[in-house]
Amino acid sequence: MKSIYLLVTLLLATAIYGHDEGHGPAIKDESLKGGKVTGIIKEGDITKGRKANLLFKAELVYESRKSEVKIFLYDSNMKKLEVNPFSKIIEAVLLERNKKESFSLKWNQAKGHYEGKRPINKRVPFSIDIRFSKENQKLFGAFDGLD
Repeated sequence: MKSIYLLVTLLLATAIYGHDEGHGPAIKDESLKGGKVTGIIKEGDITKGRKANLLFKAELVYESRKSEVKIFLYDSNMKKLEVNPFSKIIEAVLLERNKKESFSLKWNQAKGHYEGKRPINKRVPFSIDIRFSKENQKLFGAFDGLD
C-alpha cells in the first residue's frame, strides 16, 4: 500500500513540477521548410515564459546527424520577413544536458535565410537557443526538444 502512495505522489509531483512554461509564447504553426518553429521575443522577456510578447517566428531546419543548420524568419502569420533590419549573424548555443557549445549562422542573401554549421549532439533531446538583433533591439528564440 505504501508503494502505491509513493507512486501516486511521484506522479503528481512530476505532473505539477515537471515542465516549466518555456521561453516564449506557445507556437502552433506548422513548419514551412520541414523544421521546427519557435517564437522570437525580446531578450529581456525570457523570464516571462508564455506571457512574453511574440515579435516574430523562426524556423530551424536541420538533419539529425549533420551539422548544416538553416534559420528562416517569419512574421506572426508565417509570412517570410525581409532581413534588412536584422543583424547579419545569429549567435547560437547548442544545449545538451549540462554542456553548451556556441556557433553562429550567417545571412545568405542569395538564398534568403541564415545558415551555418552546428556542433553535432551526442544525446537527445537537445536545444538550440538563438540571439540576434533588429536595429537596437536584442532578440531571443529557443528551439527545445530537438532530436
